Order: sequence, then C-alpha cells, then structure tokens
Amino acid sequence: MKINEITKKDGTVVYRTAVYLGVDSLTGKKVKTYITAKTKKALKTLSDLKIAEFEKNGKTVLREKVEFGNFEALAMAWLDDYLLTVKTNSQAMMRSYFKLYIIPALGDYKVEKITAPLLQSIVNNWAKKANTASLNKGRRPTGSCRDYKLLLNTIKRILDYGFQLGVISSNPARMVIAPRLKTRAQKKIKNLDDKQLKKFLTYLDNLEQTDKNIFSITLYKLLLDTGLRIGEALALNWSDIDYDSNIIHVNKTVDRAGKVQDSPKSESGIRDISVSNRTMLMLKQWQNRQRVLYRKQGLSTEIVFASSVGGYRARTNIAKELNAHYKNAGIDLTGFHAFRHTHASLLLNAGADYKEIQHRLGHAKIGMTIDTYSHLAPDKAKETASIYETALEKLS
Repeated sequence: MKINEITKKDGTVVYRTAVYLGVDSLTGKKVKTYITAKTKKALKTLSDLKIAEFEKNGKTVLREKVEFGNFEALAMAWLDDYLLTVKTNSQAMMRSYFKLYIIPALGDYKVEKITAPLLQSIVNNWAKKANTASLNKGRRPTGSCRDYKLLLNTIKRILDYGFQLGVISSNPARMVIAPRLKTRAQKKIKNLDDKQLKKFLTYLDNLEQTDKNIFSITLYKLLLDTGLRIGEALALNWSDIDYDSNIIHVNKTVDRAGKVQDSPKSESGIRDISVSNRTMLMLKQWQNRQRVLYRKQGLSTEIVFASSVGGYRARTNIAKELNAHYKNAGIDLTGFHAFRHTHASLLLNAGADYKEIQHRLGHAKIGMTIDTYSHLAPDKAKETASIYETALEKLS
C-alpha cells in the first residue's frame, strides 16, 4: 500500500492512500477509494474498515441498506414482486408454500441471524417428512410435500433479494444441499381403457338430451377428441373454432377460479389442433343450441362452454358433475385429466409418433410426453418386440 505524506497549509502532516476494495458485484467494475488519516496506523485501520464495509455491503458501493424486522417481512416483500410475474394457480401454490412451510420455519428470525446450518436442518426435516410420509389415496399429509427442493430454491431467491437490498452480505442458503427424494412407485396414470371408454360413450349417448347434458356431452367428447386440458377447453371462444380448416386454436386458459389467463400453461401450449369432421359437427350443433338457449334469456356469448350468464366457468362445479357421471356410468375414475390421458393412449396405440402427440398435448418437451405416456402403449411395446425379432431373423 503506497502511502503519501501530505503537509497541510497549517503545517500539520496527514497521510493519504488509495485502497483497492475489489470488484463491484453489481457493476463488475474495480472499486477503489482514498483514505486520509493523521497517522500511518490510523490509515491502516481505516483502510481495513473500508474493505470490511465493502464486503458487508455485498461487495458494492451502490447499495443502500434496507431494514426489515425479520425474515417474514423480507419474504413478504419478495412475494409481492413475485406474484406480479406468475398466473393465478402459481400464486395460490406459492402462498400455500409460504403459509405451510417457509414462514412457520423462518418467519420470526432476524435475517442476518439465519445461517447455513439452520437452513440445512430445516430442509433435512422437510426431506425426512417427505420421505417417510404415508400416502392416503395418493395424497400426502399436510407438512410432508415432496417439493422441499423448490422450497429451498424459494428461500435462496428471498435471501438473494435481501442481499441485493444490502440486508445481508452473503446468502447462506447457497451452501445448503437438498437431500435426495426417496423413489416411490410411479403414480399410475388414470385413463379409460378400451372397455371403459366404450361403456362411458354409450352412457353419454343414452343421456336425456337436456341443455345441461348436451353441454356436458360436448365438453367430454371434445376433451377425448383433442387431449385439451380442461382449462384450455373452458377458455375457448367460438372465434377459436375454424370450421373451414377443422382446426381449434388454443391460445389461453381458465384457472380454477374461472379467471381467464391470456396464455396457456407454457409457450408450447399455444397451438393449433386438427380435429375430425365429426368433432366439428358436434361443436356446430352445440353452437346453434347455445345461441337459441341464450337468446331466450336475452343473452349472447362468444365463449364455447359459457356459464349460465355467458361468462367463463370455474372448474369446481363441472368437476363434481363429471365425477357423478363417472359414478352413474360405473367407471372408477375422477377428474378431467383422464380424458387427456385416454386421448394420448389411443393415439400411441394407433401408431401416432411422440412428436405429434407432444404438439397436440402442448408439452414443452418431448421427454415429458414419453415419460408420461410410454407405458400406456402396450400394443406399441409388442410391435417393437416383433420388429426386433424380424430384424434378428434377417441376420440368420
């Protein structure tokens, strides 16, 4: 450290030096400052203090420290920003994680008192509960979710936010290792097999032709014919139905509360799906019936599966109606996703390739399609074995 001796006008001597603090974590530029003291010893002390302050401030000179009473205050500030970037379902999920896991575990701690060993202990406890939980009909008891890695990642993001605000000088969560989740038997995909599908379709065809039943029949058959997610189907407008080209344009979704989102689950969810003449005829018949029904009430709507007042429907009530239909038909299933799985299974066993199925289902990656549905194609597995045998015979 080069020290310059400076004599002031009044004759007193002071010492001055340039101190290199390091590389600014926000700008990436080298930072140095100048220090003046009455003695060389004081100059060295001040120099060390400046370096320590720079380190404590997150290796930057730009940050102003923001005060938070505890971790909960910091976490809620981060959450407010996060909720602006995600859709309703993701908002509900994150709020649930905060309420059940993150705030109970860390809320009362002073942010600067949170350490890596503390966080490791919390994550280990979450992992233990996740790995030892007894499932009830495939469901985990509250407090034993398998997403503890996501919980840890959320804590990292919250503390990163604190670091950026100058609350802490480093992020202890980045030193925490999430234990491995114990492998369980893969959850069986629920779909209608050929016998169940025939039975269910026969049941639908024999229902009384009321407006309510025609609504349900049209919705169920469309889901079976397209593999659409229920939220995507409920978000369809009549302008999304291209009768000339036999194409359905999928470009939005409806969340659980019945609120429309401008985009589906992912970018790949925005897609065009080709359908049969039979499906288009079914939709046209429903459109005509719907128009007459709403006209009687002095209403109009552009929504394919509109509510009684012409708006978007929430899933809850129609899910209960579907489960009642399953029960009446003698089908041991619940939920709309069985239609999506059935659609994929039928396509696979009919010889459709995974890339086309990926597109129809709106999966972001083909690996998701293969991992989820390959076991639903026993006919394809038998065909593959036969192809291998034929190839082997040609060698002999």
